Amino acid sequence: MSGLRRAVAAEAYGTFLLTMLGPGTITAMSYIESTYSGSLRLSPAALGFIGLAHGVALIVAFYSIGHVSGAHINPAVTISAWATHRFEKRRVVPYLAAQFFGATVAGFVLLILWSSSATTRRVCCTGFNPTYLGDTLPGADFGQVAALVAEIIATAILVFTIFGATDKKANQSFAGLAIGLVLSAIIWMFGPISGASLNPARTFGPTIASLTFSTVPFSTLWIYFVGPVLGGLLGAFLYDVVKPE
Repeated sequence: MSGLRRAVAAEAYGTFLLTMLGPGTITAMSYIESTYSGSLRLSPAALGFIGLAHGVALIVAFYSIGHVSGAHINPAVTISAWATHRFEKRRVVPYLAAQFFGATVAGFVLLILWSSSATTRRVCCTGFNPTYLGDTLPGADFGQVAALVAEIIATAILVFTIFGATDKKANQSFAGLAIGLVLSAIIWMFGPISGASLNPARTFGPTIASLTFSTVPFSTLWIYFVGPVLGGLLGAFLYDVVKPE
């Protein structure tokens, strides 16, 4: 298998892993909250577990496939790396295709797993709960503009951290840990506003799977494409301004 094919396979797996463990934990928390407390709203503790799950998934991906593909597992990262001349143009489309494929497979695996539960069907698959299959939607108290701004700022922070932590002049020993922790912190802060996707593929997979029972997540999907891409570019160019020569 060629180097590019190995990298593409790694990207598909990494995005699958992130989408399974991240959005999957949202659905799991929804299930637990509904089963044990009867609430259809996620508690502060649940938000903590969700942020931690996303961070752990990213750390695991970084250390397991980073040496194979760079562990982008996010179209916003790939586009930002290409725009700032860190990534070859010929690799962009294969990476993006792999990321969306991996996330979509994860979305349908989550659908198969969780729709087998009557409780989950009631909570996540009838429109009562805005998390659906771990999808990302603007918070009930926030509009689309606020969600878009949140995605831009949050992704800018994430990409800035990624480029800084993996810079050749940085101590890269703990790069994966730094990136995973900042993702968790971002979700804790921005999650109530926009769902804190920061990743078009991570939102796309659960949204496509959710179309089997609801079109609601699809109506705001554009936010999670435009916001992360703009934010990623902002973070990448900002890092280039401050990085050492």
